[in-house]
Amino acid sequence: MKYKIALTLLVVIAVIHISAKDITGYVRDAKSNEPVPFTNVIIKGTTKGRMADVNGHFSITVNENDTLFFSSVGYYSKEILVSRITEDPLIVELSEKIQLVGEVIVKPQIPRATQLLNLIQEHKKENHRKIQQVSDFKTYTNTTAYLAIDTASLIGGVFKDADQTTFPTDDDNFRFSPVYLEEEAAEYSLEKDTTLFSKEEGIFPNLNKAIKSLILINMEVDLDFYRDQVYILERGFISPISDNARSYYHIYLNDSMMVDGNKYFRFSFVPKNKYNPLFSGHFVVEDSTFALTRINTYIAQEANYNFVNGFESNISYTKHADGKWFYEEQRIKLNLSLILNKDSTNRYSSQRVNNIKGGNWLITKSITYSTSSRLDQVAPNIWGRQPEFVHHSIDDDVYEMVYRLKEQNMIKAFDAAGGAALTSFFNFGLLDLGPIFDIYYTNLIEGNRFSLPLRTSEKLSQRFSVGGYLGYGTKNKDFKYGYNFAVQPFERDVLLLRFNYYNDYILITQDKFLRYVKKNPNNRGNGNFVAIFTSRERNPYLKEEELYEAKLEYNTPGEMHFEFVPYYLRNKSTPNVQFIRDGVNYPKYSNYGLFLHMKYGFGQHYDKFFFDRVYYMTPTPVVNLSWDLGKVSLPGNSSFNPGYYSHIHGSIQGRQNLGLIFMDYMVNAGYLFGDAPYDLLDQPVGSMSLGYAAYRFNLLHHASFAHNLYSNVHVYFNGGGIFLNKVPGVKKLKLREILSFKMHVGTLTEAYNGVFDLPGYYSNVSEFPYAEIGIGVTNIFKVGRVEYVHLLGNKYKNSGFTDVHGIRIKGEFSF
Repeated sequence: MKYKIALTLLVVIAVIHISAKDITGYVRDAKSNEPVPFTNVIIKGTTKGRMADVNGHFSITVNENDTLFFSSVGYYSKEILVSRITEDPLIVELSEKIQLVGEVIVKPQIPRATQLLNLIQEHKKENHRKIQQVSDFKTYTNTTAYLAIDTASLIGGVFKDADQTTFPTDDDNFRFSPVYLEEEAAEYSLEKDTTLFSKEEGIFPNLNKAIKSLILINMEVDLDFYRDQVYILERGFISPISDNARSYYHIYLNDSMMVDGNKYFRFSFVPKNKYNPLFSGHFVVEDSTFALTRINTYIAQEANYNFVNGFESNISYTKHADGKWFYEEQRIKLNLSLILNKDSTNRYSSQRVNNIKGGNWLITKSITYSTSSRLDQVAPNIWGRQPEFVHHSIDDDVYEMVYRLKEQNMIKAFDAAGGAALTSFFNFGLLDLGPIFDIYYTNLIEGNRFSLPLRTSEKLSQRFSVGGYLGYGTKNKDFKYGYNFAVQPFERDVLLLRFNYYNDYILITQDKFLRYVKKNPNNRGNGNFVAIFTSRERNPYLKEEELYEAKLEYNTPGEMHFEFVPYYLRNKSTPNVQFIRDGVNYPKYSNYGLFLHMKYGFGQHYDKFFFDRVYYMTPTPVVNLSWDLGKVSLPGNSSFNPGYYSHIHGSIQGRQNLGLIFMDYMVNAGYLFGDAPYDLLDQPVGSMSLGYAAYRFNLLHHASFAHNLYSNVHVYFNGGGIFLNKVPGVKKLKLREILSFKMHVGTLTEAYNGVFDLPGYYSNVSEFPYAEIGIGVTNIFKVGRVEYVHLLGNKYKNSGFTDVHGIRIKGEFSF
């Protein structure tokens, strides 16, 4: 059992052969005893190796019969048999190579380095094309997340039966606990890509999707350095062989080597500006094709990457019989923590990844490639044990640890709390409580509104759910209620059937299209607890609404979502929301119609939480298109018989990576025409509180504009520390600059025929755009954001329905 645990730890964490071992050491000048930076440390007879960091420190995995070859420009090379190494750490001394030609000169081959780099860039497109031409291949992917447990700390006491649920380490004070495990076997061809085997387990069932989507998906394993940028954890990194690489990196030609009659060149690179999110590391290219054969990268500590204590990637290529290079293996290792590990490890060293402290997450993700036809005869679930994939499978004992941990009460409690933050539902066995923002909120009619929203959970049925809520207002003493059910007839969510009914008070300034943009199912408020408790004025603009709607949803395998929604509404007036036409006050009216919606995700990754698909903000945009066609019916013997109304609405949201900076955006526009009530007009939602709202206008009051032709723009820039990282002392806080811009443009055209008179609290006298700009900082204590928001221009400065400026607060998680 102990042998299996030790073996599994080596396989999962280090991904090496059984006979391998780690050698660490330092390379020094034999005469001065100073470090020899960027020394090549290579396994003789191969192109596999490492580059020592700026302090001469190195770490490499070798076999007992290997020979280590050390070389650096200006020094004589040196060979050491692994079997004779007894020192730990190993101290390697290199003698300086001096040529006496009148005077001592040590000069690297700068012209030759420039010439070779130009040749690499010239052949880059051709080599990239050849890799992409390999269409028939198989992959085996292995992803693991381990939590370092300090056995003397509080968190160490959470994990019961530590001997059976954690791995021992060399340090008796620390153990590793498996948190997330995933294996996948896939086959790729010109016709299609097929996942043949997939296995996923984690100790936090409610958080597995978040761990995968927010971290693991962004650990891009397809590290294509032939592209100009590589994206990892929401950031774009300039490739060291990109066309403009020399603007960002110092690139050095270290030396050349002969392996099996072929010549290879070894380069190293470091950022010119150590505070920029760039790689350091080394790469090897073949002389004849100038193709990459291996590239190793690290991220500097000074890059100030949030939550990241260490990062390392290793990509190796193999040459096929036809002379084309293709991927052999890609591997990423990531050390994550809420706090920065205090250590003396140099910023360029891969050792920062392995510098583990209590509470650190050690995450590895590897993908191994093979074009072997032999695998066609092997079951995909055991591909990880085949020689083509270098024994990458996860041992059954590790899965057993996960099963044991999932049953522990403290783990279940933590998972429930985390799941509620992510999905907005608390699970209590067969029932879910939520959405959580619907439990309490305030308005002028009800005062403090308390609700008990419940639904049956996935534990009762994964294809059927019944839910509802009961609400009570402390001011008007009214009970309000609603119920719903959802059915998924088939195993996959290709088709969904829902029915929803409620009788409740509804804000007329709610954006009915916003539910397709938000990432949670909260129906009320702005999704910010700060807003709930800091509101300066309770919203008075509510109507009493009774809704009946049926919903038919159709989902394609990964890109498109369709909704077909017939509905019927009864609307009742309240003291601040009156339905008046030509002096006649209608206490109620009804409208019915058909609502159609389409979402297109361009193949973007999404998570399915029970019956809902959640798309995250990524460089891939998400497009929403909606069409509402309906008719109003007035009570009594009204002389006015309204015709039909039509409302077309579209939005696009996504993220644009701009190197160090990234920009999130959401733009929507719409057009309402025909005989429609004013509560269907676009009304930019305001928020009179300290809470920052992502898709609301933070200075507007509760009711301001009402337009039938409109557009709204929400843009948010995260500076990634481009300025704050350069401020002494401040850079340790890892703060990020924030710049936001929000604008509403709209008008009332003659195509809109109001069924009721527009209330006087709306200001539509000007078609001048309304805009706010904000500046602030985020990543405060890792999760906080504070922004100063200011009204742009003087047009609405004295309008009475908007603040001129203010401080807004929000919680957010970002790398």
